[in-house]
Amino acid sequence: MQMKKKIGTLMMSVMLAATALGGALAAPVGTLDMPQLIQQHPGFTKAMASWKTDVTKAQEGFQNEIKKDKITEQQQDVAKKYADQLNKQRLDLFLPIEKDILAKADAVRKEKGLDNVVLKGSVLIGQYQDITADVAAKMK
Repeated sequence: MQMKKKIGTLMMSVMLAATALGGALAAPVGTLDMPQLIQQHPGFTKAMASWKTDVTKAQEGFQNEIKKDKITEQQQDVAKKYADQLNKQRLDLFLPIEKDILAKADAVRKEKGLDNVVLKGSVLIGQYQDITADVAAKMK
C-alpha cells in the first residue's frame, strides 16, 4: 500500500513538473482591450468631438449638393465623395491615437517579457496576461 502512495506521489510530482515546464516554454502572450484603451486615451474626447463636427458638416454638405432633379447616379457620386472625405478625416483623427496605444503596448510587452500581444478575446486556449491596465497607466 505504501509503495502505491509513493508511486502516486511520484507521478503527481512528474505531472506538476511537466505542467510547470510546459508553461515556462510556452510563448508568453499579453491581451489588450483596444476599444477600452481608445476611449481612455487623452486625445479621444477631442478627436470624437471633431469627428461629430465632421459628420454634421458632411451631412449638411451632402444635403446641399443633392437636389431632387439630379439623377440617382449623381447622388451616389456625391454620397461617395462625402463618405471618402469622412473616412480620411476619421483616419486622420483616430490613427494617431491607435499608434500611440500600440507604442505603449509594445513598451509594456517588452517590460513584461511577453512575446506577443493580441486583442482581448483572441486567446481561446492557453495562458495569457491582460496588459490593458498597464498600457492605460502609461497613457496618463
